[in-house]
Amino acid sequence: MSSPAAGSAQIPTSRFVLENGRWLAAGFLLALASSFGQTFFIALSAEPIRTDFGLTHGEFGMIYMIGTLTSALALIQFGKLVDFYSARVLALVILAALALVCLGMATASHSWMLFVLIFGLRFCGQGMLSHIAMTAMARWFSASRGRALAIAALGYPVGEALAPQFFRLLAIDLGLSWREVWLAAIAILLVGFAPAVWALLRRERSPRGQIEAETSTGLHGRHWTRAEVLRTRLFWLLALGVIGPSFYGTVLFFLPAHIAEIKGWELGDWLAGYSFYAVVSVFSAMGTGILIDCFSARALLGFYQLPMAVGMALFVIAEPSWMIVPLMAAFGVSAGAVSTVHSALWAELYGTRHLGAIKAFAHALMVFGSAAGPGVAGLLIDAGVDFEGQAVWYAVYVLAISTLFAVLSVRLRAPHLTDV
Repeated sequence: MSSPAAGSAQIPTSRFVLENGRWLAAGFLLALASSFGQTFFIALSAEPIRTDFGLTHGEFGMIYMIGTLTSALALIQFGKLVDFYSARVLALVILAALALVCLGMATASHSWMLFVLIFGLRFCGQGMLSHIAMTAMARWFSASRGRALAIAALGYPVGEALAPQFFRLLAIDLGLSWREVWLAAIAILLVGFAPAVWALLRRERSPRGQIEAETSTGLHGRHWTRAEVLRTRLFWLLALGVIGPSFYGTVLFFLPAHIAEIKGWELGDWLAGYSFYAVVSVFSAMGTGILIDCFSARALLGFYQLPMAVGMALFVIAEPSWMIVPLMAAFGVSAGAVSTVHSALWAELYGTRHLGAIKAFAHALMVFGSAAGPGVAGLLIDAGVDFEGQAVWYAVYVLAISTLFAVLSVRLRAPHLTDV
């Protein structure tokens, strides 16, 4: 089974970035472009959308959940395309499709259209663009896989930090409508991201990438197919750690007004915490990537979600608004580690030959968690359990999963593992 090579892992990060800058930049841009299909961006125009179409919170939440769940199912089928088509071609097709969906958002005239449009945003943005970026990094790099994934994953926190500012500039400072904001998104996708990705991936990382794809095997020194992976108990245990962070992480961004209200904080103070969260997650992603290159993703299994439990605990006891800073820092530490650890883990355990198909299923589970989060949290709030009450149980879940993963981590590093 392949593992981080000690010698290669010691290559200075500056040299690694200089030698592989074009591919790393492409991964970063694809992750950043996924922002237009992420919850944190869609939620910025949720209120005017509800008003224009006369939807209640529950009705829009149901549309959002159904659209996201459907996108997860589609990702299972179409995500494996990354095993057959070049990242360049597939990325450009998805960027064009996402721009088309943004046009639909800007011109939608009936509420039923939102089902299709939310599906499109979630499938193209959160789904395929993220999937292409992370799968390409995991496949193209072996000894420095952790750093490659971490650098590409920086696109997510950068998007989280910039999206509110982008929306504020257009909708508040310039007075544009929510529909005009989505039109601006089209221009950014087609004039900014698409040409840049085309240029950066004009020469894909091959044949070196092909060599690594063949030699970077998984458990028992072989490449696993998706059908084989889904028949193992190990995958479904690990899936518990994929769904969880996506579930409560999405809720954190989906309910800003509710959270500010129950804690007695100014909404602006809570939203400002998002930027701090993004900054911390950047440093966390980079640090996690370096640790993965040195020790492996398996070695981090029992630890990377623990800061999220600390964040939930701080949220429960927090009273003054200054505590937004430490609790958001705790969330940011785990958020930065999650994507990097998960993406590296599938390559380590199951090899890279069928990585697209395997990771598509895992990513679909993540999307499922992001769909279920707002729906379940909303139902609990309607039943009288506010987010503060829910946070206690989220923290318990994180602690339970981290304990399970600590045991798995030891087993997965055993020299003669026979049961997967």
